[in-house]
Amino acid sequence: AIAAAVAGAVAVATGTAAGRRRGGSAAGAPSVVAARATAGKQSEEGMSMAIPFLAVPKKLTNDPVNTAFPGDVGFDPLGFSGDEYFNEVLDNFGVKFDAMRWYREAELMHGRVAMLATFNVVIRETPVGGIMPDPLVEESGIWELVQIMAMIEAFRGWRLFVNNDKLAGDLGFGMGPVEGGWKMSWDMTREELAIKQYKELQNGRLAMLAFAGITAQFLVTGRPIGMDPERFNTFQTMMNLPSDDDPVRNAMLTVAGALIIGDGIRRLSQVGASPESANKPAMNSIAAKAINPMKISFGVQKPPVELPAGIVAGQAGQQIALTEEQIRQFEEDGVIMIKGACKDWVSFLQQITEYQIENPHVWSLVGRMSGMYDYIQRNMWMTNDGFRDFLYYSPLGHVLAQLGRTDEVRCTTDMLLVNPNRGFGWHQDNQNGPIGFPDAMRWWVAMDRCGQDDFGAPEYLLGSHRNQSVSDDAVFVKLEDGDLSTFGRKTKFIPEPGDLIIWNARTIHRIVAPPEQQWVEGTQRRAIGGTVAKGGTTYFNKGGASGISDLAGHTQQNGELLSSPYFPRIYPSVDPEEAKVRERGELVGRSPKKIVDLGVTLASNAGKYISFTKVVGKRD
Repeated sequence: AIAAAVAGAVAVATGTAAGRRRGGSAAGAPSVVAARATAGKQSEEGMSMAIPFLAVPKKLTNDPVNTAFPGDVGFDPLGFSGDEYFNEVLDNFGVKFDAMRWYREAELMHGRVAMLATFNVVIRETPVGGIMPDPLVEESGIWELVQIMAMIEAFRGWRLFVNNDKLAGDLGFGMGPVEGGWKMSWDMTREELAIKQYKELQNGRLAMLAFAGITAQFLVTGRPIGMDPERFNTFQTMMNLPSDDDPVRNAMLTVAGALIIGDGIRRLSQVGASPESANKPAMNSIAAKAINPMKISFGVQKPPVELPAGIVAGQAGQQIALTEEQIRQFEEDGVIMIKGACKDWVSFLQQITEYQIENPHVWSLVGRMSGMYDYIQRNMWMTNDGFRDFLYYSPLGHVLAQLGRTDEVRCTTDMLLVNPNRGFGWHQDNQNGPIGFPDAMRWWVAMDRCGQDDFGAPEYLLGSHRNQSVSDDAVFVKLEDGDLSTFGRKTKFIPEPGDLIIWNARTIHRIVAPPEQQWVEGTQRRAIGGTVAKGGTTYFNKGGASGISDLAGHTQQNGELLSSPYFPRIYPSVDPEEAKVRERGELVGRSPKKIVDLGVTLASNAGKYISFTKVVGKRD
């Protein structure tokens, strides 16, 4: 177990070091050349590369570095590759599913966890084991860790159904050449990626065996590595072994840990080192910053940006008087753009957005991994003082109050949206927080000019909020269905920085993405948007996917008047007591229980949300 543990941990670190001396293989993986040769020879004989006395299963290639399914060494003694049961069942529900991709995802994730676990156990047996952040996790970070992992796991399961073109094991950090990539992978060809995936699989397989050995040894001896003192003393006497405190062993394990750290630094330092990488698609700088693991932030962020000129903290929100004609136009069309409504806030919003991208919040990671936006995060007002100040002091609340003919406005959710890569087909909004459609108003403030190239700006079907055919729980629609075909007018907004768009939550609209579904360097579309509730709104937990916008730790129940620090009043004035709750850090932005409940709900109703896969990235 000790040897396997050390080998598994060192394999993670050294990657290709030993292999280069033998001709380019990964630690724990045979030479790629040798693998090809062996695979070719075994294939000619119809025998498995992994088990030479067994035939290659029909669905496998026996080629470990083939680009379609790397790591295939002809090993499937239980016949999983030939079982089409899951594929056929889900196909009956209109779901395209690849069971082999699911199995590969499971193998990769188990291998990655095993590599981390093996490294963790080994490093704890060295003199530097004390650097592990146990007190931090045990005292303050355990729930944050649980929340992050729960969201990532829920996202992975959802992604396997939705992104059928994605590679197994791709968590959205830009793995491989498909859409550029981040850091170590943006200059790979598919052949190079297949080789690296094979190495990762082999290292992961070794680590799984290593950790199984560590577990077995712990059950027998009471220690994951070595033995407990009493048993070791008995064993030492029998075998005439040196002292348990072996400085040579400790030194070797310390070196192994140092190699792991050093190799990680080496990989990060080689970004863009390949001369060929300049001619290959790369992730833009905004997307790269948004997943920088060294800058991830927790808690409330305080961007060092001054409020706009003339704005003083604690003042009432600004006011802009609308005309009765504008209000009636909004009620008739279901959408209106107020030119320049937030022009005084443009520079401020741009600066705090840049700060946010440079210092991505942990809440943004799951959305970022989806690849739909270069940066996306909900409930910005909770975690960034700048966006809170925008809600408190800008004219947003006053404009919304006039259009909604209400004497009170509360924020139910907001979202920072930077560079929509995929676009969304025609849909109505149901991620409005725990309120019903009659009480909800949507808003969106542009920080950049967009729409001039027919993408980036929302497009609306005028008057469609009065339709009678789209149910409340529907999201995506077809304009030829029901009575939607009777609404023939569409907007052609080209927002300038500071323009404010407000629409009825039931108004059908879409977002068109760039032609290549990726924003090239030097272009961007930054916006902050969200939903507010009118005065007198009651809490309404709609369940299902709508829970994504209601994950905070409040205790409001159905039928209660919406009145809580979690849904802050922004008009006619900020409630001082609600503001104090946020200032004291008493808000629970993500409830672990709600996250788990949401994951269970989405998993148990996967078929209900399959329509989502058919419209993301579509132009119509």
